[in-house]
Amino acid sequence: MFPALATSALGTLLLIPWFKLEAWEIPGIGLKLQPFGLLVAVGILVGSRVAEWHGERRGVPRHIVADFLLWTIIFGLPMGMLLNMIIYEPEKAAGWLRGDFSYPGMSSFGGFFAGTMAALWFRHKKRVSLMVVGDIFCFAFPFAWLFGRTGCFVVHDHPGVVTDFFLAVENYNGRGQPRHDLGLYEVFWSLAMMGLVLWLGSKPRPRGFFMALVPICYAPIRFSLDYLREVPTFGGDVRYGGFTPGQYWAVVMLFAGIMVALKVKSGPEPELYLDGAPPEEPKPATSDKAKKSKGKGGKRKR
Repeated sequence: MFPALATSALGTLLLIPWFKLEAWEIPGIGLKLQPFGLLVAVGILVGSRVAEWHGERRGVPRHIVADFLLWTIIFGLPMGMLLNMIIYEPEKAAGWLRGDFSYPGMSSFGGFFAGTMAALWFRHKKRVSLMVVGDIFCFAFPFAWLFGRTGCFVVHDHPGVVTDFFLAVENYNGRGQPRHDLGLYEVFWSLAMMGLVLWLGSKPRPRGFFMALVPICYAPIRFSLDYLREVPTFGGDVRYGGFTPGQYWAVVMLFAGIMVALKVKSGPEPELYLDGAPPEEPKPATSDKAKKSKGKGGKRKR
């Protein structure tokens, strides 16, 4: 009995105190900066820089990495918001149809889905291997995810069930109960994955290695953590057939990661360009006058 009481008391002492960052209003303008949005923007910038750095190490030109990231972000962010309303908060979607444009929220897996569609389009348009550029994106993913999930944690938009776990947030939303905070736990996952990809990336790896590794490492963690999410009554996620939408997406992600791993293992290692060579740059036009001058200069005297 005494050890149980001691453990309970220790857990209470170690609980994370409740806090929540609010929007900052720029004086004189009235524009409010949301902490979540700011941290997501920082994550995109940091992840992009890491991707360009890793791409150069693997012989991929920086402009290709930058173009790939640009298109996936342009499609991923809006679609992540749209799918969040449709899947998680249909009442917000109905509000938008009535002209009530409240913040739609963000679905991470919705963004992943849209980003994947954009990546497939990029592969077709630019004739570059998705295994190559996708591998670079996945290497950089934990660095961006760290800031994104930190944004989730500081605004506490992923409430978990009531618990006395020592990493729970005390007095969650001022309701007097400690709860798991799923954003915080994925911050820890991101930190661990950053160390892992840097360590594994210190030696040459086949292209597609990280495109398999990161989904395989993320999907089981996300699937397990979603069992700790609250129900919609307490600000949590909806369930379909007893599972959250994130758990269904996690299964798809795990399957995709395994398929990529099998492809990497079977080889051969993919080339950057699907056609085997970069597209030819258009040659600068030469004026008729310059051609004549060149012709006269090149004429040998007899």
